[in-house]
Amino acid sequence: MVLAISLIKAVPDREKVVYRALREMEGIKNLYHIFGNHDFFLLLEAESMDSLNRLLNKIIELNSIDAVKTMLVGQNGWIGMNACDIKNPASPAV
Repeated sequence: MVLAISLIKAVPDREKVVYRALREMEGIKNLYHIFGNHDFFLLLEAESMDSLNRLLNKIIELNSIDAVKTMLVGQNGWIGMNACDIKNPASPAV
């Protein structure tokens, strides 16, 4: 079992669209709308690193996602920082 935390930045004014899409994705155990540099805090759970990568690719492919920052949660509760920091090249420049 692989656990990860993701911070999601949505394209401005598209937070509701992103929330609805994320809410429907399997593998997202908790979804929180937050305020600050990121718009959403996600707790992800996957069977393997491959399935986690597939889930992250689905998230990144959403048209309204600007950036995704993901950290792995270790077996003893430690968090591996900056495991994956991705800027969506398809998102419009702000």
